[in-house]
Amino acid sequence: MNLYPDQADLVARVRKSMGRHKAVLMQSATGSGKTIMALDMISGAYAKGSTCVFTVPRKELLAQTIQTIQTLDIPFGVISPDYTPNPLAKIQIAMTPTLSRRLDKYAAPKILFADECHYGGADLDRVIDWSRNGGGWRVGLSATPLKTNGKPMGDHYDHMEEGLPMADLIRLNRLSDFRYFAPQQPNLAAVDTRNGEYVQSQLSSFMEADRAIIGDAVKTYRETALGKLNVVFATSRKHAGIICDTFNAGGIPAMMIDGTMGKDERKRIIMGFARREFTVLVSVALLTFGFDLAAAAGMDVTVESMSDLCPRKSLPMQLQVWGRVLRMKPDSAIIMDHVGNWRENGFPDDAREWSLEGAIKRAASDEKAEPVRQCDISGGGCGYVHRPAPVCPNCGRVYPIMSRTIEEIDGELAEIDRVAMVRERKQEQGQAQTLDDLRELARRTGKNPRWADHVWRARQAKRA
Repeated sequence: MNLYPDQADLVARVRKSMGRHKAVLMQSATGSGKTIMALDMISGAYAKGSTCVFTVPRKELLAQTIQTIQTLDIPFGVISPDYTPNPLAKIQIAMTPTLSRRLDKYAAPKILFADECHYGGADLDRVIDWSRNGGGWRVGLSATPLKTNGKPMGDHYDHMEEGLPMADLIRLNRLSDFRYFAPQQPNLAAVDTRNGEYVQSQLSSFMEADRAIIGDAVKTYRETALGKLNVVFATSRKHAGIICDTFNAGGIPAMMIDGTMGKDERKRIIMGFARREFTVLVSVALLTFGFDLAAAAGMDVTVESMSDLCPRKSLPMQLQVWGRVLRMKPDSAIIMDHVGNWRENGFPDDAREWSLEGAIKRAASDEKAEPVRQCDISGGGCGYVHRPAPVCPNCGRVYPIMSRTIEEIDGELAEIDRVAMVRERKQEQGQAQTLDDLRELARRTGKNPRWADHVWRARQAKRA
């Protein structure tokens, strides 16, 4: 297969690591081509007579993978209730839940490839144990190598090889740049958390009751992204129905899609969206990862904007959601964050260090700060969010001397200055002279308490 140089490099590093480790995790950003890289490895393994199984957690991913592998001259079988099995094929594309129920019918392969390996639960655990007991190799694929409940991946994988960061892929025009609009974060104090995420039933009730929907999603779409193919993320089917009705009542055609719909109905809705019969598609827990609109529709089409109305604490899930709109396109993607998820999870292209032990850190040698600034609407700005600059890149407004706080207007989306807040945060951080000062700053800004120790050690190392 024709790989980009960075893809070929990552594949080569994974292959080399397999000489020392039986289980290797391939980390690469959403939209970077993990499936293509895995199929390149499968093609090479098949040429050598090896057996491989490639597992996916959802039907949409299964269809997309089959579509891709059909371009190669490789016979394969499919393990899914919707397909006739071919147990003699050396290469198998499998739905994880189906394979976990049929393990007695198949010999463990020489190499198991687990797509979206951070997701899969007990079914994927059984498949991995089956592969381990069979003595084969395991290659996990993930943009976000941390389970959605926050647990680490080190129990399944011995080593990790990382691809290019998202910021580099954007710079190389492999992923789309983006413009980020965000309002004041809603008060979710009444919503409990469980396993590192909001309790879904409570969250759904909270969002369903807020008929106003902060910032007015319809108004913002009309003013910021009208005519663009826009995916909206909702918390429940009822919430999605409310959002869909609101868009339609506002004269903007919208449809909703969720996992309870049949295959043919989902296909019809996706095709209508791809053909721009309507421009707003409201999703309930279906398009959060692995969704390639072009592959699903069978035509060249790309999601151009998104409205996020589903609060999340899980960084892996948030990165997957952002990935739906970051496929390469001529214009920058527009992200309309109506629930302040940027406060919890940063921004899509923030540099991060992943670990098989489960720690997620901003990738920095010492004190890199979070970048964010909003072009103040009340001061005549446009509400754009960008990284530090003396002038708003969106509207050209010259900023006054920056205050230590971000001003926000209730109910209005503001585009976040992803660059300018770096300066503010660094100034604040620089004024914290002692370890106790840093710990107090971490407490006040919601950082992990270990951040203060990390920064302090970095300072001491510089002075040594």
